[in-house]
Amino acid sequence: MIRALKKLQTIYFCLIRINWIHFFRLYDRNATTILWYYPRFRKKFYMQSVERDFAFIAGFLKNNEPFRIYFGRDIGKFHHKTIFYSVTKYYELFGFDNYAEILHHISKQLESQGNRVYPTSHETLFWENKAFMHEEFDRLGINSPKTKIIRSLDALHEVSGFTYPLLLKEPHSSSSMGLYKVHTPEELRSTIESQQLFLRNETLLVQELLNIRKDIRITTVGEEICSHYWRINQQKEWSSTATGYGSKVDFEFLPESCIPWIKETARKLNLTTAGFDVTWQNDDLTTPPIVLEVSPFYQPNPPADIGNHGTYGAYKKKLLFRNSWDKRFVDIVFDLQISTVTYFLQKNRT
Repeated sequence: MIRALKKLQTIYFCLIRINWIHFFRLYDRNATTILWYYPRFRKKFYMQSVERDFAFIAGFLKNNEPFRIYFGRDIGKFHHKTIFYSVTKYYELFGFDNYAEILHHISKQLESQGNRVYPTSHETLFWENKAFMHEEFDRLGINSPKTKIIRSLDALHEVSGFTYPLLLKEPHSSSSMGLYKVHTPEELRSTIESQQLFLRNETLLVQELLNIRKDIRITTVGEEICSHYWRINQQKEWSSTATGYGSKVDFEFLPESCIPWIKETARKLNLTTAGFDVTWQNDDLTTPPIVLEVSPFYQPNPPADIGNHGTYGAYKKKLLFRNSWDKRFVDIVFDLQISTVTYFLQKNRT
């Protein structure tokens, strides 16, 4: 019940952010800029980020960009258009483990027909595909944890140089799902076998475990930093810093030394917008920054005074009418999406 009310509250906050008079002035059934919205993919109502679709519209309005919304399944009929669509795993209708691949196929096919597409086919390769992401980090010389991609149990001998404990990761996952901490070579093998990981993954990632208790999420549009926040694990032992695990969230401090590095890294990766998870070995900010992960599709967390609501993760789940997390979330999503649309349109006009 609370989830449904929070979703309805979110939709209300989206509706009041739209200038509807401007909407009807710019809406044009013959416009070459298209927002593709396929309702069938929205069957997981609670899990869909509808605020991003509303925010796309706000981006068009901000740029005085005539647009139309297309609800059909046959998006492939369009040629030489500018097409925006939201990212969701539910575009994969057939239940394949690599649900991200369908997005790459959609964008690549649309681009082959002369369309300018957001997200681009290049960007979709980074979405919840840790194997490709780390291959790109290595290719571009981006500092990241030591990582080995393995394709079978027979390849476990290739990780003999790693120090235990280490992390085992499934490539197509998010929010700390598909993440295992293993302490011995025997546990590494038994985890893969008992969880049958190679039955649903072509590859697995074995990664060094850094000595850290915090990381910083930095979001960019182009090369510009738009927001940041620390996630701080308050336990003595390593654990995921995702807010759902009870991490403390701090929005204040952005290390100055990190700014040029993030800008350069964003330029190398060539992503319209991105969420970077960055840390430092031993939490020592005088050492080189290390990027844990990057994604062109991310959920931002807005600054908030959680008061007596417990952890930030607990505060996010509450239905509030004053100091509402949902209102703050809609605002930051709109701000980021408007910047993203603006950047994409300007880049593709030059």
